[in-house]
Amino acid sequence: MSREQKMAWLTVGCFAVGLIGFLSLLPFTRPRAAVAAFAVVGFGGLGPLLFRKKRDPKEVAEDERDKMIAQKATLAAGVSSYTAFVLVCMITWGICHHQGREQISIHGLPLIVFFAGLIVFFVGRAATILGLYGREGRHGED
Repeated sequence: MSREQKMAWLTVGCFAVGLIGFLSLLPFTRPRAAVAAFAVVGFGGLGPLLFRKKRDPKEVAEDERDKMIAQKATLAAGVSSYTAFVLVCMITWGICHHQGREQISIHGLPLIVFFAGLIVFFVGRAATILGLYGREGRHGED
């Protein structure tokens, strides 16, 4: 398993734990308090520290295929993150417009950036990496 795959599994796992925590707390607390469960997603950022590049010069840390997969995953995540950000902004604007409000709450803006931007980007990139590695088979065969 490559370094990118390990970091992707960590990101997806942290997101799953955060989502389960959010859904578990939601019936018992206010939605703003339940959003705090998504703090677990931040632990996915520890991947580069946990899965450092190999220092052994005989072993190849990554090859061209790994770089190509990472590049495709980053592009796909960027497009999906931008799309989610625009959709969430338009949905928020539509709801506020329908309610007759001319301004969006200042508490909602960081959530839009956090959820629609960052989480979609990092979880989308991790899911794309796992999907691209899984599609090629165990030994790099299609």
